[in-house]
Amino acid sequence: MILTLESMVRFQKSGASATAWILFLAGLALLWLSISGINLPGNLLNETSLLSTFVLLSFTIVAEELTVEYSPGISTSAGSLPILLAVFFINPFVAGLIGLTAAAIASRKLRPSSIVFNPVNYVMSVAAVSMIVNGIGPVLGLRSAAGVDVELLVIAALASVAFLITNFTLGSIFILFRDGIKLRDSWSRNFLDAIPSQFIFVGVCLIVIAVYAKAGVAAAVLFLIPMFAGQHVYKLLVQQKELLLDQKSVSRELMDMNIGLAGALIMLLDSKDHYTASHSAGVAVYCRDMAKLMGMPYDQQRIAHMAGLLHDLGKVGTPDSILKKRGRLTPQEWELVKQHPTTAAEAISQLATHQEVAEIILHHQERFDGTGYPYGKKGEEIPTLSRMLAVADTYHALTSNRPYREAKSPFEALIILRRAAGTQLDPQFVEIMAQVLKNEDVSYREGSKADFLIEFQKDRPALKLDAIRARANEH
Repeated sequence: MILTLESMVRFQKSGASATAWILFLAGLALLWLSISGINLPGNLLNETSLLSTFVLLSFTIVAEELTVEYSPGISTSAGSLPILLAVFFINPFVAGLIGLTAAAIASRKLRPSSIVFNPVNYVMSVAAVSMIVNGIGPVLGLRSAAGVDVELLVIAALASVAFLITNFTLGSIFILFRDGIKLRDSWSRNFLDAIPSQFIFVGVCLIVIAVYAKAGVAAAVLFLIPMFAGQHVYKLLVQQKELLLDQKSVSRELMDMNIGLAGALIMLLDSKDHYTASHSAGVAVYCRDMAKLMGMPYDQQRIAHMAGLLHDLGKVGTPDSILKKRGRLTPQEWELVKQHPTTAAEAISQLATHQEVAEIILHHQERFDGTGYPYGKKGEEIPTLSRMLAVADTYHALTSNRPYREAKSPFEALIILRRAAGTQLDPQFVEIMAQVLKNEDVSYREGSKADFLIEFQKDRPALKLDAIRARANEH
């Protein structure tokens, strides 16, 4: 696994210490390459070494093409496996060149600034592995990697760990210089969380090195092919998941936009009839508080609140002459008014996540005795929140000034509600309404305190919360 940092180096923004750190590492990398190049064995250019170098370089290119981003700006690949094999079985200088190739491919996909840091990081990681193999190896009795023994496996494990630690440490130190982020935070964010995968990486390294030592590069190739195929499948799955998340993000944005459009229509209706927005806000508050008092789940409270906000949306199509008429409506005019629950429900039902809200609004003008509209449902045939909405709607309408009558006092309105209990309204919700009003101030009882825009904005973050919950459930 190789760590590549997309935006580690931005010379125009980073401080002098970060730039100095990169230049220092670059100098060390060049020095190490020079020394390891001088000590090339005489048989490096033989046919076997050239073939092995070509094969490992090819697999490094394939691995880098299959790089998977596991967090913003941080990617992983299996390109370190061919690099480690080159250290053990060819030459550290060749491994360094393969690492530079891997860095060039990784940086090609990223920002130009990463061209500086990534090669340095790769080469220094290879240098750390070389020190383990050529320094500790002879001490433990490892003279060559020509056969599989305990010493080879121990050195291979140490070399794999050294590669990982060097790779992450160099990046973390640079982040410390550039952004002031503590090493502990960088490690916990980028390395410690990936420890399970690091164990897998070390195990795979041991197997591949053992296979190469026992049977040569051809056998290692046969082992690497299915592994890279698996990485390709994993990359496709990651891309598919990202595409799905993007689609969900667009869907949430469209949903939020549609809800915003519904709110805008209410405000437009309010410009025709100044009663609508304040009435919708008051009804929404009452519905939410009634649901809360009854101990309903938060989602039901929010649905009740949204239904209250949008229940009169269907009046957008009702002529002004009817909305502002002072006298009694004619039968024809009354038929137009009775269409508003159906119109609102049809509009809101277009939002896939608001089907329940649409259903509540559709039935909020049904009467408990079955004489309401649009379907003449009665009793518990009417949805629970529709019966609640009917009580809140009726109460707020009674306490509001209308063209055809003066507002009732909260006391008078509650008396009228209780008289309508069992015929127009559900008696249970009438008493719940009375309890909600019991300890509130006059502005709350009159419904004059509620503001539509404020109440509407309360539901907008809730839409984002739904998205967060959905994503958490996926993970």
